[in-house]
Amino acid sequence: MSTTSDAANSAAREALAASASDKRSKLDPTSFAVIYNALNAVVKEMSLTFEYSAWSSIIAEARDFSCAVYDAGSPPNALCVLDGLPIHVNAQPVAISEIAKFFGTEEIHDGDVMLVNSAYYGNTHIGDFVIATPVFYEGEHLFWSAATGHHMDVGSAYRTSVPVYATDIWSEGLQISPLKIADRGVVRRDVMNMLLENVRYRDFIYGDLMSQIGSVKTGKKRLLEMLDEWDAETLRTFSSEIIDYADRRTREELASWPNGTYSSEAWVDSDGYGREHITVRCKMTIDGDQVKVDFDGSDPQGRGGINAGWATCRNSVSTAILMCIDPDIPHNEGCLQHIEVSAPKGTVVNAEWPAPTAAATIVPADTITDAVWKCLAQAIPGKAVAGCGHVTPNCVTTGIDRRDPEVEKPFGVILFNGSSGGGASAVCDGWPFMVTPGTVGGLCFAPIEIIEMHFPLVVREYQVRTDSMGAGRHIGGPGLNFILTPRGTGQIDNYGYGDGMTNPPFGLYGGLPGDGGALYRENADGTKFVVSALSYFRVREGELWCAVATGGGGYGDPLERDPLRVAADARDEFISLETATEIYGVVFTKDFVPDPEATKQRRAILSRDLTLASINPSVPGAATYYRSLVGPHDTYELNPRPPEDADATL
Repeated sequence: MSTTSDAANSAAREALAASASDKRSKLDPTSFAVIYNALNAVVKEMSLTFEYSAWSSIIAEARDFSCAVYDAGSPPNALCVLDGLPIHVNAQPVAISEIAKFFGTEEIHDGDVMLVNSAYYGNTHIGDFVIATPVFYEGEHLFWSAATGHHMDVGSAYRTSVPVYATDIWSEGLQISPLKIADRGVVRRDVMNMLLENVRYRDFIYGDLMSQIGSVKTGKKRLLEMLDEWDAETLRTFSSEIIDYADRRTREELASWPNGTYSSEAWVDSDGYGREHITVRCKMTIDGDQVKVDFDGSDPQGRGGINAGWATCRNSVSTAILMCIDPDIPHNEGCLQHIEVSAPKGTVVNAEWPAPTAAATIVPADTITDAVWKCLAQAIPGKAVAGCGHVTPNCVTTGIDRRDPEVEKPFGVILFNGSSGGGASAVCDGWPFMVTPGTVGGLCFAPIEIIEMHFPLVVREYQVRTDSMGAGRHIGGPGLNFILTPRGTGQIDNYGYGDGMTNPPFGLYGGLPGDGGALYRENADGTKFVVSALSYFRVREGELWCAVATGGGGYGDPLERDPLRVAADARDEFISLETATEIYGVVFTKDFVPDPEATKQRRAILSRDLTLASINPSVPGAATYYRSLVGPHDTYELNPRPPEDADATL
């Protein structure tokens, strides 16, 4: 069985870091802190440059991008990732390593700007463009300034940058191995034009690419100023010491975890072609300060774009583990060298070329993270979190904007507004709008006014959805209702992507799962066309696009939730009165005031029939909400695909 593993590089990285540390004098704590915070300021300015100058809503409004700076080591070490999305910044070192290997030291020059989007060259999925520029100082390559951004189109046959219907990399869109888009400071017009000739929304893509290039150039400029201020040797010392610092802190944390081997399963809803409940099998071994994660036995790769490349697999594992250690520990190779991942080639968690990976950052990335979290829940229940939603329901929405009859123009937009809640933990409720484990609350929703101003869409409803989250001593973050209708366009095409609609966010230690949410069209006559997460559907004026997000999983026995908190949840319509009584056992007198004696009696009755599961559900296909929507005159369809005219002028 062919596998990919981090083990071979781990010892070499550790020895290199220790050797470098021994050779250099230590920085005093004040200098260390000043440099660290200066790098935070650099990456923050990079992020603001990208966000404020971007053209598309997915970057300018949703912030589906990440900026970071790395040293020029092999692999490159993260000096600062600030608020970057984990699904991006935990994979960036792999992509930059591929760039460095592809060009070699002889072909990397000051002023070069490189681009890669192929999952088989260390990237996540085709929609994410990684752009990096080397930072030279006095003739020596010392750093990388990098930014990842999700672009609206990649030249697929479908009008989406997440073409889950693609069955190989060629039908996904434009595959870009490491490519120079600027050579020694000069943007290559031939390369840029070649890229733009292969995508829709040419102006928007050009604007976003130039914003991204501006971001990494901003990072380079500020790093050179830091080098002038601190000198190269000081910053080399800092790079070594921040690895040592993260290594030491991570060792201490992991050594406190109980040694043992833990197993779990998690499920991808479908592969876009009718195959359901694709299993990710995970075995985690904690041994001292090392965590080994093995995915042997996971299902074969899917036909559609729901497969992970190696960078995404490794990335999703580290995201789950790093979320369970002290957030003050810098996320760099000092942490990652304590995590060893192995995954059989040709499986859904480590696809073999040329398998499609279009939705990898969610499907199966979030399922991989879930599987690791379920193992961690057995080992460190006090630090683990219950399941989060997997973006669902979300779509790439496209059409022709005809609001101005003089200027008709195609449009495309990705709105994360209908995204899901986060899982609860042993100490607190889950976050609303967590969106996905891979972004852990780092994405933003677009303001309604901006949506309606820029796109031929009207928002009919946007609010928290009652009873969407898993109940527990601590409850999951709520799901949302996000309902749109076309206006001034005739019709829109929706390319759904995401996961977790039939396999909902799991609950822990008596906590209940979220309900899974739903994605559907409400027809003009009031009937519903309900679809699975990976689905195409068309919406015409007079009809509604309904994105109903799941809440996160709950943690702990619901009968242990403070009655005053249950009362507040019911008053604020996070939960219904029925749920307050039947699930939490809280009885109110009036005005949401709990009756202590009646509540005690009600909870005693409910506790006799209560079964507390450590992980709930334990089987696939447990979601409830989407099924409840399908009445006698409604329709449910698994994986409807685009019709022949979906790529025509609408």
